[in-house]
Amino acid sequence: MAQISNKEALAFRLQKMYWMEAEMEQLGLWEARIELMGEDAEAIELLSADSERHHVILEKWLQKANIEIPTSKPAGLPSKNFDFDGMDSPEMFRNIMKYEILARDTYIEVRKSREAIKDLFIEESVQSEFIEDMGTLAKEEEQHRRICEERIGGFRKITGRSL
Repeated sequence: MAQISNKEALAFRLQKMYWMEAEMEQLGLWEARIELMGEDAEAIELLSADSERHHVILEKWLQKANIEIPTSKPAGLPSKNFDFDGMDSPEMFRNIMKYEILARDTYIEVRKSREAIKDLFIEESVQSEFIEDMGTLAKEEEQHRRICEERIGGFRKITGRSL
């Protein structure tokens, strides 16, 4: 993942994550389209609810930084939305897990971009709060990855790395 070296790159990354979390909110709707039972349905509902909360947190930070809230998909994101038609539960969670890993890694990278954060937010207390929020989001995305992993059964290789 490319290092975030300035506030413009940080702003763009936040806009992308805002959009991605908005897409993940649709998980609640997927439940109606696919027949999941028990723990799988509960897992989908949790992922959807958390993504909605993440979306709100990102919106707060976009507003605090006076960054435009995207109304269309930012450049660099895949054009396709999630489509689980015909997939079984493990296959669906395998696809979701890829995005959970991407989100986790992005929030970690955002959190590490201290110089860009300082340029975007002048007050140290605001910087600290932002870093704390990004850390929380990264931890929750890791929890989501684990939930997905449990649903697909064991360890899988994603982008050449063992998880």
